Amino acid sequence: MRLYLRRTLTGFDPADDHARDIHKKYKLGEVYRADVVKPRSYKHHCLCMALLNITYENQDRYANFETFRKAVAMASGHVEELVTLDGEIVFTPKSISYDAIPDDVTFGKVMSQMMDVCVNILGGMNRSELQGEVAKYAMNHYGIAA
Repeated sequence: MRLYLRRTLTGFDPADDHARDIHKKYKLGEVYRADVVKPRSYKHHCLCMALLNITYENQDRYANFETFRKAVAMASGHVEELVTLDGEIVFTPKSISYDAIPDDVTFGKVMSQMMDVCVNILGGMNRSELQGEVAKYAMNHYGIAA
């Protein structure tokens, strides 16, 4: 099981509500093994999820968030090429998980391309307006300021 932790003066604390829920399942006094790795920026990940959530909530084409996320990945070029057994080339959307994009530079490029796609989906809004809305959403839902 994976959870994200924040380093404090007294040790590690859960970084968000999801991690807090997982953390509660572990018994006090027990010994657990962990591999501590600094993932790419948690803030950037939250901003990306805010972007996708805002856009999803304000569109009416997709009824399922995961399908929507994949469509945005495809439209932004965040894809993997697959050659079928028949030699046909098809593209599948790549993940935006920490493991799939471990560095901030690559993630920043993907996020920028997704921002362009989402601006187009939302119509009547420019990039800086959407960035402002994403920052507000991230602060309200994740406690992360842009």
